[in-house]
Amino acid sequence: MNAHSFPKLPPFAALAALVLGAGASPPTGAQAVVATVPTAPSAVAAVVNTVTNKIYVVNDDASGQVTVIDGAANTATAVPVGSYPFAIGLNMATNKVYVSNSASDSVTVIDGVTNATSTVPVGSNPTCIAVNQTTNRIYVMNQAVDGTISVIDGATDTVVDSIFAGSSPTLIAVDPAENILFAVAESNNKYTVYNPTLYAIDGGTDEISLVVTPAKPSSMVANPVSGQLYATNTAASGLAVVSYANGTITGYRALGGAVPYGAVAVDTATNRAYAVGGSGSVLVVDGTTYATSLIAAGSSLGGIAVNPVTNEIYVTNTTSAGTVTAIDGATGATTSIPVGLYPGAVVVNPVTDRVYVLNGDPAGTVTVIDGIPSSVAPAITSAPQSQVVEAGSPVVFNAGASGRPAPTYQWSQNGVPLADGNGVSGSTGPTLYLASVAAANAGAYTITATSSAGRVTSAAASLNVVSTGNPGRIINLSTRAFVTSPFAVGNTNVIIAGFAIGGQGSEPLVLRGVGPALAGLGVSGALALPTLSIYDAASPARLITKDTGWQAPPSAPAVAPWAGVVTPVDPTAADFTQVGAFALAPGSGDSAVKVSLPAGAYTSQIGAADGGVGIALAEIYDEGAGGPGAQLVNISSRAFVGTGGNVMIAGFVISGSSSQTLLIRASGPALGEFGLSSTLPDPQLLLYDAGKNLVASNTGWGGSSQISSVAALVGAFAWSNPASADSALLVTLAPGSYTAEVNPLSSDGGLALIEVYAVP
Repeated sequence: MNAHSFPKLPPFAALAALVLGAGASPPTGAQAVVATVPTAPSAVAAVVNTVTNKIYVVNDDASGQVTVIDGAANTATAVPVGSYPFAIGLNMATNKVYVSNSASDSVTVIDGVTNATSTVPVGSNPTCIAVNQTTNRIYVMNQAVDGTISVIDGATDTVVDSIFAGSSPTLIAVDPAENILFAVAESNNKYTVYNPTLYAIDGGTDEISLVVTPAKPSSMVANPVSGQLYATNTAASGLAVVSYANGTITGYRALGGAVPYGAVAVDTATNRAYAVGGSGSVLVVDGTTYATSLIAAGSSLGGIAVNPVTNEIYVTNTTSAGTVTAIDGATGATTSIPVGLYPGAVVVNPVTDRVYVLNGDPAGTVTVIDGIPSSVAPAITSAPQSQVVEAGSPVVFNAGASGRPAPTYQWSQNGVPLADGNGVSGSTGPTLYLASVAAANAGAYTITATSSAGRVTSAAASLNVVSTGNPGRIINLSTRAFVTSPFAVGNTNVIIAGFAIGGQGSEPLVLRGVGPALAGLGVSGALALPTLSIYDAASPARLITKDTGWQAPPSAPAVAPWAGVVTPVDPTAADFTQVGAFALAPGSGDSAVKVSLPAGAYTSQIGAADGGVGIALAEIYDEGAGGPGAQLVNISSRAFVGTGGNVMIAGFVISGSSSQTLLIRASGPALGEFGLSSTLPDPQLLLYDAGKNLVASNTGWGGSSQISSVAALVGAFAWSNPASADSALLVTLAPGSYTAEVNPLSSDGGLALIEVYAVP
């Protein structure tokens, strides 16, 4: 690279997004709402008869009714049942519906042809119902202390058996193929659950198998195809999978995933289970490999349903905004669909591909959604962007497409299809990487998405290969994060900003630890007295300088190796202006150091001088002119990532006349390999430009070979688990200001590392 100078920057353009948080989100599409059907208040549960195309909605109130919706005409008929009906079951073989009436200790049977009703007395406080269509037996969970299950013979609609189900049973499920019934009871204590027991009852012999679970299951569903029961837990993160065969339990496996509780549904076609939690994500479990992943699906998630024909999952967001998130099971892509207020339960008719959402509005409306067809032509969802790149540098083009089935990709240059090799990778994927561009690489680049439903080609993105003498380069990093108590677990009480200087000679830097000044930018809970410490990469690391209060002289070690080698000083207001940093008030508790460092790796740590806690900003600014000498080539920050205002936001600036290719990583689970505890289990990585426009995002890197090879090229530590929830982006960015935000996808937070590498 040739020597060059860059213009003085205006105040950090990304600062508003960095300090206050970037609020933009990717746009979502919408599926058609075809009807809104009024039922009655307190609609809590529903079942669908796919043979008759009728939907039965339970209205849990004193009046006691089931609303029958004609799926063809979207008309409603009220059928009176007992007071405060709660659970509902359906036998499509006999066209009968069974409704538990908790106030009258009975079950109402509805004739699906005539809507005529009859009543069957059962045990005390009946709630859950499970129906075995094969044996025509109906199982009613009686949530009394004595814990019984009433068994109804569907032929006569009479109780023919009573099965003990443990103290205070709570859940019930049935597998008609295995003729096995599952029941959960609070075994040890009626009020505080310590070790609930899962009872597996053979429907033919009443033989009982027991599994003591680590936490109380809140929802469960059986997959009769695979012989597995999926159960979410209220007190332990994740989901449990129970395997069974020949009427008995053969295995129990507890999975992680940071989804503590919620409804669960299973796709019998793919043997994938989907469980929701209150923190806005869906846990996806592969029933064959037990691999887990997370999909962001909104907030305050409630009901969930799966269409096994279209591989589409529907999740309600139980807020006044009233939305349902539709998830493409093949790609994980999401679509937000407006519905009524406070939607709860949701059911699907896979035959008609209609979705029924039970809203919590006063009228008890049901929103009817037309599902998506199984065949949808591909459409470009994100097009490649034009780039100006220095000769000899790498370049990345990113794109994406939707469609059913999921499309395949093919990149082309000037209309000629590309193939991997000779510095080209990803020619048949969404990310095209050219390792070292020359004049022959210039031209127009397009991506074509193809499936059995059609094909589409993106608009062309141009690649201009130049030799400007002023190539793109990283010139600063600013990380906003939460400094916790010094007694926090896992040494998370500091922000650690790492950086590397490449090239020859030394590079002048301005480093800051900002706390009090954030209050003037609208940040509440700022750290009152941040301390800035700079260390080298030796083992153990050696202190270079330390500062508390930016106008108080920084301290320096009294002995070698750094004593007399570098001379840390206080930066001036002119230095702040030069690097584009906002001003600090004279005499404030913010810290700052100006120092010239030789090529090597370093860390800047922000802690609390008074042992306090709060939001702080760690900043590293390159005050040099760039060129063939030393320059910043790698910057990173490690800190505790929380929710809301405690997410980690890293801002950086690219200077120069051409684009810079970067590898950006958000490590959470991968940090565990270094012995760090309390790591963030589910980092979501979002990249925004200075206008708060979402440039790219990633949730789970998916074992990308491109990410792995580029990480090795830039010297990043390897991620050993291709299925980990760590996230990464490989992007080429034009000069300007950017922010990378790390959020907990579904957990409460943890220790995370964000890294930005210049790719040579």
